[in-house]
Amino acid sequence: MKTNLRTKLLVAGTLLSLLTWRSLATDLLARYPTQLKTGDALASHARPWQFSPDDIFRVTQFEFKVGDKLKVETQEADLGIGHCSDGAVWAVLLPRSEGTLTSPQAGEGEPIANIWFRFHPGQINRLFPPETVFADGDKSLVAQIRGVVNAKFGTSWHAGMNAMIPDPKDITVFVDTKGGARRFFMVNDDAKTAEYVGAFNQQSSSPGSSAAINLDSLAPVVVKTVPEAGSKDVPPGEFEVKITFSKEMADGSWSWCTAWENSTPEGIGDIHYDTDHKTCILKVKLEAGKTYGWWINSQSHHNFQDSQHHPAIPYLLTFRVRDH
Repeated sequence: MKTNLRTKLLVAGTLLSLLTWRSLATDLLARYPTQLKTGDALASHARPWQFSPDDIFRVTQFEFKVGDKLKVETQEADLGIGHCSDGAVWAVLLPRSEGTLTSPQAGEGEPIANIWFRFHPGQINRLFPPETVFADGDKSLVAQIRGVVNAKFGTSWHAGMNAMIPDPKDITVFVDTKGGARRFFMVNDDAKTAEYVGAFNQQSSSPGSSAAINLDSLAPVVVKTVPEAGSKDVPPGEFEVKITFSKEMADGSWSWCTAWENSTPEGIGDIHYDTDHKTCILKVKLEAGKTYGWWINSQSHHNFQDSQHHPAIPYLLTFRVRDH
């Protein structure tokens, strides 16, 4: 009789512990709800976002795997979430102890310093299942998480510091390793592919040592555009759009990519580089009152390359043509 009572008490205690544990777990999709079913890459629709200590959580474990192309896993970690009125738009994961990245580029088990994610708001629970998320994250990590955001926000799906919304299938995974390497992957969750973009890897042999960095090995970046990004008073008619890079570029190779459906004007003549081999020129016909946009390189097109075939870091150029 006593044995039966002891067994019943043990079962009741176990059930109570399980119910308590479940009540403390956090459903991030419920915390950051969304009605969005598709992406929204229109620059003029890019959302401002918020982040505060209340948006820092603890995850008991994390795993993200794409076939044999990418595997990211950590033990206990702190998780920061950036969110807008339409739900969560970015996440930063800081492992408390162990975290490893495995990929054909990184090899087996490269130690992780932090992970940056961009995703559709509806994917938040796919990345961070509710049973692994708890509210007792380290609230003192606000500044560290914001540092990661400031360094990485401009790498994908952005208009300035506002967030574009990728399609549900598109996920950006950007890992800083403890060895100093930076691993950027563009994941297509439907196709189960993870494309590695080596241009983001600016690794030195000694982390923090600027003397070890070879400028010739760094990816080119856009340093100037005509018109300036965000301009709202560009004249209609024939116009030469110019993109100037930080390095001399390979001729005959470029990726002027649409930023959204019908975002680009009619082209006139051939694309070419100026005599400096740094400025690419595209002559177009601009219509009054329209907003235009290109990705200069993109998550899937990397033909803007320097003479050593390093792809340029993707850059979003948008502007508006005046009414008259």
